[in-house]
Amino acid sequence: MDAIYYDGQTARLRRVSLTLEADRFIVSGDGVDRQDPVGAVQIMEAIGRTPRVVRFVGGASCEIHDRDAFATLLQAHGVAQSAISVLDRSWRIVGAAVLFIALVAAGGYRYGLPAVARTTADRLPRGTLNSLSEQIATVLDKTVFQPTGLPVERQRAITAEFDALRLMGGAAPSLRVAFRRSDGIGANALTLPSGMIFVTDDLVTVLKDDRQIMAVLAHEAGHAQHRHGMRQIIQSTVMGALVAWYIGDVSGLSAAAPTSLLQAKYSRDLEREADAYAAQTLLLNGMPVSVLIDALRGLEEARGGRGRGGALAYMSSHPATEERIAWLRGYGK
Repeated sequence: MDAIYYDGQTARLRRVSLTLEADRFIVSGDGVDRQDPVGAVQIMEAIGRTPRVVRFVGGASCEIHDRDAFATLLQAHGVAQSAISVLDRSWRIVGAAVLFIALVAAGGYRYGLPAVARTTADRLPRGTLNSLSEQIATVLDKTVFQPTGLPVERQRAITAEFDALRLMGGAAPSLRVAFRRSDGIGANALTLPSGMIFVTDDLVTVLKDDRQIMAVLAHEAGHAQHRHGMRQIIQSTVMGALVAWYIGDVSGLSAAAPTSLLQAKYSRDLEREADAYAAQTLLLNGMPVSVLIDALRGLEEARGGRGRGGALAYMSSHPATEERIAWLRGYGK
């Protein structure tokens, strides 16, 4: 059969004839005359539609473009094809392999990555959480937050009421409430990995019942208790790193943490975990679960009244309000 021969020393190609007799490859034509035992050559795998290649000792090689004829030749002389070559020719096997890889990737994204993020977040030392949170707070204060306009007395009253709450799991000295104004994110509450809970002026204005404010703070305390924010940061950073590795650009990873927190779409599992923590905290303090439901209703109504980006960006970073309320009603029974 026809083949293209390269001597391994120059780029010159030579059109030759390749045949297989007994246990020897014979190459002849255009000044080439060589015989090599089958066991001394390397027959490259048949991948896709690329030519088959036979590599000889010393670096020379032959390219065979008639893949089917070459496969027939090998078969006729009892030279077995590798498993990869056989698999590559089976569309069913290839399709099954692609489906398997897709399922593994989906499973890794849905279950594997969250599990790794949870384990990693739970093992991070407090000093790391505090250091990262200080950096995030600095970025937030320069970008989306402005100094609060709430009276000092009002801030103290809310802080004192929250400090007096009995929280699930015992005292949490790391939890602190800080007030900020933000025209960009509206009525919102945001918890940093260290346990600092930022509360915007709009949220305090929208929720006039302090018990509802406590319900929202208890919900945010649940995020802090289970390190949801840190888990989101880890997941987003890992995904960002994978994308950056794929496209070859890692310049934007340094700003991933603040962005991850601001744009986090907590999964239903994480949100339900925080809602359950808040519900348990309310019951522990003699308040009904309906207080949290009323808070969610109030925030939803405020969002509808002021439009997107106003009074409630808080709701946009969480699953559907009706879904959460339905679950909480069942929890309170």
